[in-house]
Amino acid sequence: MHEQGPNASLIGQPQARQALATPCLVLELNALARNLVRTADTVRASGMVLRPHAKTHKCASLARLQMELGSDGIAVATVGEAECFAAAGIEDILITSTFFQPAKIKRVLDLAAASGQRISIVVDDPDAVAAIGQATSARRQRLDVLIDVDLGRHRAGVRDEAQAVALAADIANFPYLRLTGIQAYAGHLSHVANFSERRDLCIAAAQFTSRVRQALEAAGHTIGIVTGISTGSLFIDAALGVYTEAQCGSYVGSDVEYDSIDLDGTGQQAFEPALFLRTSVIDRNWPGRVTVDAGYKHFSAKSTLPRLVPSEALRGARYKPDSDEHGFIELPPGVAQPPLGTSFECLVPHCDPTLNLYNQLHVVDGDRLVDIWLIEARGAF
Repeated sequence: MHEQGPNASLIGQPQARQALATPCLVLELNALARNLVRTADTVRASGMVLRPHAKTHKCASLARLQMELGSDGIAVATVGEAECFAAAGIEDILITSTFFQPAKIKRVLDLAAASGQRISIVVDDPDAVAAIGQATSARRQRLDVLIDVDLGRHRAGVRDEAQAVALAADIANFPYLRLTGIQAYAGHLSHVANFSERRDLCIAAAQFTSRVRQALEAAGHTIGIVTGISTGSLFIDAALGVYTEAQCGSYVGSDVEYDSIDLDGTGQQAFEPALFLRTSVIDRNWPGRVTVDAGYKHFSAKSTLPRLVPSEALRGARYKPDSDEHGFIELPPGVAQPPLGTSFECLVPHCDPTLNLYNQLHVVDGDRLVDIWLIEARGAF
């Protein structure tokens, strides 16, 4: 099969959006571009640089568009993602998750040794520093590292200022490791629904981050980078003057979870929904509902349901998954069943894990299929 999938022949065709083989992901290009520009403008106006987290989309074409519209490098979650984006020509990549396995250390150093690549990593444990530092010394290869700071999730990162200072001293023992900054990412605060509560929590996280930076600088270390900030905290953290880089990622397409949150304190929608799952009616034998070809395997979320995009034909209808391959569109009383083959779109529950389920993004401008972008880093580890 063609790597662009069964819809490749529809690129550039009129009314292609309605003819797409389903289930498939659809990305609205103009809404995407407006989201990218607003984020880049917000970050730039705050004196920071934008390093969007490409774990959200795992798509090299989208990463290149982010760079064209104001990003300075990208962040990734895994070594495999870094390899995919580097192969696609992205030259400034921060790996935001810690790692330890010798094979992964070698892969990172091989990647960083490639001409033109700037690869940075994060560390939070002296044993990891020792393993990575010894590998860089053996190869006489420099590597930039940041100290990961725990802002309350207790998943990774140093606990406090003392642990950060001790780890910085460990880093300084290895001549080919260069401490460039700290990572302070509070992703667990992104979906706190109440704006005032989220703001208070973000301020507390930023204050702790500042204390860690001050302790490191007092110990003689230069901290040029403070990287963090999620989509859910962007409009709060951008005004605090603590961070130098923003790692937000889900802003590209938004989703049901982010669309339900007041992100900027205005009560208005901060980012436009741009990422949708298109699904088609395949059965209508039971009154009051139709069966569609998208089920649990086609969405990913903890508990949030996809949101059916409103239409005149399905006013008041609701989508819910029923099995791995199938879902129902439940119809209100008096609403006629749509014909077999009729396609509809759902706003996805959470964009990051849903994108990881697919090989392609169908990029549309209205009803025209503009292009099909590959999701190259899907499943890369």
